[in-house]
Amino acid sequence: MTSFQRGIKRVAIILVYIAIISVIATALYYLFRAKPTCTDGKRNQGEEKIDCGGPCAKCEEIPKIENIQILQKALIPAGPGKYDVLVKIKNPNALFGVAGLDYSLNFLNQEGIIVEKRDGSSFILPAQTKYVLEFNIALGEKPESFVFNVRSFRWQKFSESEEPNVVVYGREVSLPGSIGEPTQLKAKIQNRSNYDFKKVTTKVVFKDVEGMPVAVNQTDSNDVRANEEREVIFNWNTVLPKNIDLQSIEIEPEVNAFGSENFMKKYGSPEQYQSYDVDDAK
Repeated sequence: MTSFQRGIKRVAIILVYIAIISVIATALYYLFRAKPTCTDGKRNQGEEKIDCGGPCAKCEEIPKIENIQILQKALIPAGPGKYDVLVKIKNPNALFGVAGLDYSLNFLNQEGIIVEKRDGSSFILPAQTKYVLEFNIALGEKPESFVFNVRSFRWQKFSESEEPNVVVYGREVSLPGSIGEPTQLKAKIQNRSNYDFKKVTTKVVFKDVEGMPVAVNQTDSNDVRANEEREVIFNWNTVLPKNIDLQSIEIEPEVNAFGSENFMKKYGSPEQYQSYDVDDAK
């Protein structure tokens, strides 16, 4: 056997050993490797994205969520140097609400300089239109304008959209017969839902004949049971405008359903999505 033939034989033997080792290594890899799962944080079994799609659960699409809309603003005299604020907002999303809606009110003078600021917090349910009210803000002179800003918050998804069923009826308005007597509004609310609520906030808006808000108020009713009826009473110690339209009074019961465990068990969903500043440029 020539030296060339011996070299060929050695190469052949080496290749055979390499092939055998490769087969054994491959077999051991597939024998002992962890099987792909839908929770391993890898896209390794034909998923559309990591751990979803294909053999795994359907990938959830990031929903298109619209910003909260500001429908109306009003600055209402509430005594010497004091003002109440009304902001009407709308949530156009049918299945998304916000539990912690933090906002700020910036009051501006003629030069656009902030002369006073107030922060607050509210909430908004899916497809809800509601009033945000602030009371007795000491401003001295009436500001030129104010800006309502909603800061960052998280949307929470609902499986269904249904507002708590609290109704208003039996309203009675008592206008003052003489100077110094308060204006009073009485009404009844009833919780016609199947849930008890820790608090029902009832808001009222008086408007003039042109439809502009001229007086606001609110009161809280605590621990309102299912099907329970309560009387709510509102008093204004300041003199209200004479051109109030008694036919256009709005009374709005409001329930923070996020605080009702039973309500959220039925309608709530664990998905949450970040949102950001909503600026009122008006």
